[in-house]
This record gives sequence, C-alpha cells and structure tokens, in this order.
Amino acid sequence: MPGQLDLSPASVKARVDARIRETLAETALAVAPAGGAGTEMIDVLAASAHGGKRLRALLTIAAHAAHGGTRDEAAVSVAAALEWFQTAALIHDDVLDGSDTRRGQPAAHRRFEAILAVTAEPAIAAALGRSAGVLAGDVALMTSHRVLDAALVELPDPRPVASLFAAMSELVTAGQYLDMRLAGTPLQGLGDQREQIVATMRCKTASYSAEAPLALGAAVAGADATRVDAMKAIGVPLGIAFQLRDDILGLVGAPAVTGKPAGDDVREGKRTLLLWHAWTEGTETQRLTISRALGDREAEQSTIDDAVAAIVDAGGVAAAEREIDALASPALHDLDALTLEAEGAAALRDLAVGLTTRAS
Repeated sequence: MPGQLDLSPASVKARVDARIRETLAETALAVAPAGGAGTEMIDVLAASAHGGKRLRALLTIAAHAAHGGTRDEAAVSVAAALEWFQTAALIHDDVLDGSDTRRGQPAAHRRFEAILAVTAEPAIAAALGRSAGVLAGDVALMTSHRVLDAALVELPDPRPVASLFAAMSELVTAGQYLDMRLAGTPLQGLGDQREQIVATMRCKTASYSAEAPLALGAAVAGADATRVDAMKAIGVPLGIAFQLRDDILGLVGAPAVTGKPAGDDVREGKRTLLLWHAWTEGTETQRLTISRALGDREAEQSTIDDAVAAIVDAGGVAAAEREIDALASPALHDLDALTLEAEGAAALRDLAVGLTTRAS
C-alpha cells in the first residue's frame, strides 16, 4: 500500500521537527552526567536545530513518495538525520568562517562565548566559545547518526542508505576543506580557480543539499541502484544551482529575509562564481574596489557595499543567473522524464524548482 505521509510542506516539517526533538531528548539523556555543561550544550543545539526551511527533509520525503515508498517512519528518520547533519555543518561552518549570526540569531559559538564569559577570563571567552562550537557541531553530527540508526533498523537491507549517508558526510567535509583552502589563496590567482570553485559547490553543498536527499529518499523506498544513481545525477546540478542562488542572496539579499548581513561573503573572503566572473570580466577599477574589501573582517560597511556594487556592475549576478538556468533546466527535464508516483513527483518538482528560485 502507498505511504500515508501528507506531503504538504507544513505537515512534513511538523513530522521531521518532532523527530528532531525526540532525538535531541535522547542525546540530552546521554550527556546528562555532564551536569550543567551538558545542559548548556543541549540548549545551544536546540536553538541551532530550530527553524530553517527543511529543504533536505522535504526532498527526501518527496523522493521516497515519488518512488512508491511505504517506509514512512524510516523516511522521516532519514530526513531528520539530514537536518541534524545540516545543523552540524552550519555550526562548524560558522566557526571556520567566524560568522556572528545564523538565521538572524547569534551563531552557536557566539552563544557559547556569552555563556562562558560569565565564568571565564574575558581574554579567552571568544576562543573558548569557538572550541565549544566545534564540540557542539560534533555532538550534532553524532545525533544525526543516532536518528539514522533508527531508520536503518527498519530497512530490509540498510547498506545502501548507510553507504549513501557515509559518502555524503565524507564528501561534505572534504568540500569544506576545499572551501577553506580556496579562501586562503592569493586573490591574484582567482582567474584560474573556476574549476575549484565549482568543485567546492559540488562537494560542500550539492552533495547534501540535493544529491543525497534525492538518492536517500529513493533508497529508503527500495529503488534499485540505477534509479538511485539517476536521482544523484539530477541532484548534483540542482545542488550547484542551489548554492549559486545562495551566493546571490549572500551578496545582495535582504538581511531581514536571509538572516545574514548583506555582503557577508565578501567580508569572509568567500570564493564564488559571482566573484570569479567579476574579477575576470570586470575593469581594473572594479577589481581594486573588490580587493579592498574581500576577506577584511574589519572593513567598514561602506567598503563592503562598494565591493558588492562592483561585483554586480561587472556582471557577477547576471552570470550566476545564467549558470543557474543552464544547470536547472536540464535537471528538471531529466526529472520529468522519469516514471514516478504522481503525488510524490509533483511535490518533488515543486521543491526542485524552489531550490533555485527561492528568496531566502
């Protein structure tokens, strides 16, 4: 019989959020012997896991339904595992980038800094906060495997799902390292870095934002390896397009909508295709304006704004929009060509379109 999950976004989010809370409660019991320190960590994790669009969960559930899946509880657990993985990745990412905010609220390591400042020496509170952020991200990662295990025991053959999740985790970590490595290279070499920038988007973002959710949903439903591979092939370009949209929003999006300061990627020195295009196609004046701001965390907002304007004027945003269309259109065509369950297919297509057209 078909699965009984209501595929409306509100319903899926409610089911996944409930599973996220249930798993965090189990983690809280596990760390209870740590006393107040454990409570502090759980409180920060609860704040970090709260909110978000749950796009990965929605994709997983829709892919499961589209393949005629009936293992609804397992699908919800895998979806929650992906969201916990996302939480871990964001916590670690904010530590590495030195970001102050996430979803309009203090980043996890900043929350820890405020907690620890009460008892620690002021001079080391920030460093302690960063260290605590790393540890909290580690616990979030462990929690993702806790809820993944709950799904695996419900599957006749858990190996495909376990293997997909492990490969995703490893690739994202390598992608994060590549991102960090790129950010540390001289700006003068940016013109030769297009291939590495695309590789970063593919490894760090596409792998767990679209490729793995689509493949995992199909695998939980019992789809064969050929169909799982087809889902992965569709997910990679959609995931890269998703990251390009994120880069556009990170450059010119409204902070009240995105939850992050405008131009934050410039301040962090992030290498994006928008930046690459502006650097390779822009004027000498535009490159000079960009170089004054890129990677300078102490830069005045006006300096950041000037760099953003230079990237836009040099055609960076317009080029990214063209890239998004070039990636998304064939992927959507391939998705439409598959024989899928009607309700799940409709939900899946709506989500795939939303990945690249979202405003936040």
